[in-house]
Amino acid sequence: MNKLLPRIILLLSCLLWGIGTTSAATAKITGISTEYAGDSLVFFSYSNMITFNEKEIAFCTVNDSGFFECTFQLDEPMLVFSHLGIYNCYLYAEPGMVYDVRLPLKRQKSLADEVNQFFEETSVHLSLKVTGTTGEYSLPGKNEELNFLIHAFNDYFYPYYYKFAVNAYTDRIDQKELKNAIDNLQSPFKDIRSPFFSVYMDYRLGLLNHYGNQVSNQRIIEDYFLDRPVRHQNPAYMELFNEIFNNFFDLFIEQHPKRNLPVVLNRDKDYARLNEILVRDASLRNDSLRELIMLKEFFEGFYDQKNIRASMLQLLDSLQLNTSIDIHKNMVRDMMLEITRLLPGYEPPDFALYDHDSTLVHLSDYQGAYIYLIFCNSFSYYCVKEYEYLKILQQRLQDRLKILTILVDDSFQSMQDLMKNNNYPWTFLHFSNQPQVIDDYDIQTYPSYFLIGPEGKLVLSPAPSPAENFEATFKQLQIQ
Repeated sequence: MNKLLPRIILLLSCLLWGIGTTSAATAKITGISTEYAGDSLVFFSYSNMITFNEKEIAFCTVNDSGFFECTFQLDEPMLVFSHLGIYNCYLYAEPGMVYDVRLPLKRQKSLADEVNQFFEETSVHLSLKVTGTTGEYSLPGKNEELNFLIHAFNDYFYPYYYKFAVNAYTDRIDQKELKNAIDNLQSPFKDIRSPFFSVYMDYRLGLLNHYGNQVSNQRIIEDYFLDRPVRHQNPAYMELFNEIFNNFFDLFIEQHPKRNLPVVLNRDKDYARLNEILVRDASLRNDSLRELIMLKEFFEGFYDQKNIRASMLQLLDSLQLNTSIDIHKNMVRDMMLEITRLLPGYEPPDFALYDHDSTLVHLSDYQGAYIYLIFCNSFSYYCVKEYEYLKILQQRLQDRLKILTILVDDSFQSMQDLMKNNNYPWTFLHFSNQPQVIDDYDIQTYPSYFLIGPEGKLVLSPAPSPAENFEATFKQLQIQ
């Protein structure tokens, strides 16, 4: 396959895309669905595709007739999605376009789905048509609309992907067959002028080349990344990026042991020196690409036991101070929030949940007091056993400690029954009106404990259980 021609076409597409696209334009998502009458629809995009933080970009309410219209601003084409019950509904939105969409039949998540850490929403590429524009934009041709193109390409692509990529390590790949497959994938779309789609297709083929041809990471970096623009909002680009640059620093250390990268990262925390090493020894002259790699490595390195967490935080801070790329500044902010949200010394995620009397209780209501926060349920043997310890703890420390239990049960009624039958002398809250609180606190097991101080910051995260001598630990903290 001639590699030069596709790269020239892609470069020309990128130059064309740069003309007239510097300012934001309005986009709309409209539709009629009586099943959702009275519901609120929230559409999100990813603030970045390393942490995958979701940011709200549009909100609207479905009226009594089922009609809705969500309006938002876009600088460039991007993936937009909404969590609708068991579905993750998505589309690719372009500036200036008005989309008429058809929502799937309404199916709510059960509370069991909400608490099941293995539950995955069903992805649905929304059926849609472009019905108009919001400014001086042209309607795309019948076979040129971005969602149509991506959907059609994926229908071709994934059978090849499963054949040549997923099975690459178990079956011998016929290279001639793979080359023919790549040619067949490109052929129906050779005249398409959409820059976003051109990038999408190119990097999907890069993924296929990497797995099917067993092309080395370094070759993929040279062919697809070194001299190309970074496409932060293109899922195909970012998927290949995340794959190729996974554990990049570890591989660099193996290849260049004399550069002493662990010392530069963890002891010296020398951002300028790291930049110098990456430019010289890894040929990463592209500032945007180099910074994106460092962002990924600092963020993921924070969770790697080989690294000093404080060093990774300091390097992130240095990158934010030195970068001139706005999206990278925002990514540092997202990463710092993600990293620190459950660290001692930082404010924990807020919540507003109902107690057994249906009174809405905010975490901030308890500012000024020590809070022993517990995630539990009414059917776990370990939780029920801990409740008896908590009774004793409440009696001994009631003047110095507030106990809050967030109950993760199938129904609100189960919490009311638990309180009625046991008369536990502390506050129970039910998670159901804010189920994301489980993810906010990264709850993997029940019970889980946290101690929050009077200033509203985490003191112990996680905290010991009552059976693990929490009382002695708490008293020692007060002495200090």
